[in-house]
This record gives sequence, structure tokens and C-alpha cells, in this order.
Amino acid sequence: MTFLEALLLWTLKQLKSERTVYAVFHLFKGKKSSQTIQDAYLYQVESVYYTLPNLTRSSFDENIQSLISQSFLQMKEGPNYHITESGEYRLHDYFTKKSFPAFLNGMKYQEHAFVFWDRLGILIQALSNLVNNNRQYYPISRDSKILYWVKQFMMSQKMSKHQLAAALYDELYSIFLDDPPERPEIIVFRLTGYKQIGKTVEQSAGKLSLETTEYWYRFLNLLHYVLDEVLEKRYKYPLLFSIIQDVYQPFPMTKSTMETYQLLLNNYTIADISKMRNLKENTIQDHIIEIALNNPNFCIQPFIDSNTEEKILQIAKEIGKQKLKPIKEKLENVSYFQIRLALAKNR
Repeated sequence: MTFLEALLLWTLKQLKSERTVYAVFHLFKGKKSSQTIQDAYLYQVESVYYTLPNLTRSSFDENIQSLISQSFLQMKEGPNYHITESGEYRLHDYFTKKSFPAFLNGMKYQEHAFVFWDRLGILIQALSNLVNNNRQYYPISRDSKILYWVKQFMMSQKMSKHQLAAALYDELYSIFLDDPPERPEIIVFRLTGYKQIGKTVEQSAGKLSLETTEYWYRFLNLLHYVLDEVLEKRYKYPLLFSIIQDVYQPFPMTKSTMETYQLLLNNYTIADISKMRNLKENTIQDHIIEIALNNPNFCIQPFIDSNTEEKILQIAKEIGKQKLKPIKEKLENVSYFQIRLALAKNR
């Protein structure tokens, strides 16, 4: 079993055969739909969300087929599935011998982690060359936004280039010294500096004797750990925090959902927003579910009264919260939207 197969099997187990295998595909890809986002929270698989944005359907199918051929997974009618007893045993055995990436949090960081990584890489490359009096080098990224940000950042600093390089080194050294979940080399090998070219994902994996996908997830696990530390201790790591502060969102939401949220804050109704944005009311309701999932301070009382909310939660506690139809059958005059909203708010 490969690392990716183990992670796919773990996610399938979390979904309890209540979603199709392609729900897992959408989770790993980071599909920005309310259904996928809600699944991530309801089944507690936020960690894997948006961790393989370049995953193709054919590659995913190959991994699923491999799990089937190893008798770890059985397909039922349609795209439904069942994890076999041997699959359960192999999964437990796999993550007993190998550590699970416990700091992985794709839902929290999404693409912002990659922006942080790209900025950090260019910044380290620039400082390393400048302190060695070398201005003739090729940036490791051609992304104009990243290059512009790094240039502006360096120009805004009151420290000299030598002081800035030393301070950045000290912050990274401090984080890696404080019992990180993975070997620091997982990140360090990738860094480019003066007369030093950073290794690719494949090269780093080979040097560390890891399969490529396992290396990728170890890298993300360590990167997300670094971000956790930086955001929690921003005064201890001011330079690293400044690299992420303008892009990180404590409540990650899609752009369209953010537009709906701003209108809700101005006391517009679902019907109002639907007309203003030329979107179906169901779409606006999906946005509200996404807001409730991400923002613990969001008030749902305009859409559901507290008594109805309590009834929904009580029934969900008795019969389970993943399937909505059994809950709906026990409650008259309560919409699916209200059920989803109550569960989202109290996930």
C-alpha cells in the first residue's frame, strides 16, 4: 500500500460509506462547493482538503482500483463502496508503523500555504545572493505577483539585508529546533540560495528515501506546522508572520460566499441577495451554510429559531447527522436548508 492509498482509505473510512468515492476526489482536489466543504467538516476530514489540487480523475481511479485489487476496498452498486476487514486491518497497521500527518490542515490553509511557501523561497534566494554580493541570478519563480511582493517587502524593511537575512534565519531555526513533526530537511532541501539550487519534490523524496507522495504530504505537514507556529506566536516570528498576514483568512470562504456574507451583514435577505446577484436562492443558502461552517461568530437566528435548532440537534444526536432525510421525516415544516444550517453551526 502506498502512502496516498493509505490516506485515501483513511478518508473513505471517515466518510462511513455515506458518500461516493468521488466525494473523496473532490476533497483532495479542494472543490470549492458547499457540499464538499460541508463534507470536510461533518466527516472531520478537513486535513486532506485541497492537498492534491492537481490530482487527475484518471490517477484517482487508478489508486481506487489498486485498493480494490488488493482486496482492501469493495465497490457496491454505482460509485458506493465498502472497506473490507483486511482493508481496516491494513490501514491500522500502516499508520501504526508510519506517523499520520497530524498537523495537516488543508481546509485552514488551502492555497495560502503555497503563497507563503513561494514568497519564502524567493525571499531566501534573494537575501542569500545579496549578502554574498551577487545580483546575477535567476529567480526560482516567474510569478510576477510573488516577485513584486518580495521586492516591496525587502524595500519596506528598516534592517539591512544582512540583518534581515540573519533575523529570518533565526526565526526558522527556532521553529525547527522546537520539536517539529517532521525532519527539517524536508523543507530545507527545497530551498535555493547562493550557489545552491533547491531540490525538486522528486529529488527531495529520493534523498530522504520516501515515495514521492509521502514526501509531499510530509512537506505539507511540516509547512502547516510552521504556519500554526507563526500564527500562534506572531510576536515571536514577526518576519514569517508578515509573509502570510495579508493572504491568510481565519474563516476561509470562497469569493462568491464572501460577497454574499457582506450583503448579509448589511441586512439583506436571501431573496434580496438572489435578485441582486442573479443567483438561485439555493445557491445563496449554500453560501450561508459555508459561512456557518467557517465563522463561529455567525448568527443563524434570522434563518432558524432556537427551538427548531434544538429539535434538529436532538434528533441528529439520536439517529446521526450525516443523512438528512431521516431527520427531515421527523420534523414537519422544517426545510433541508434549516437542518443543514443547524448541523453546520453546531458541527
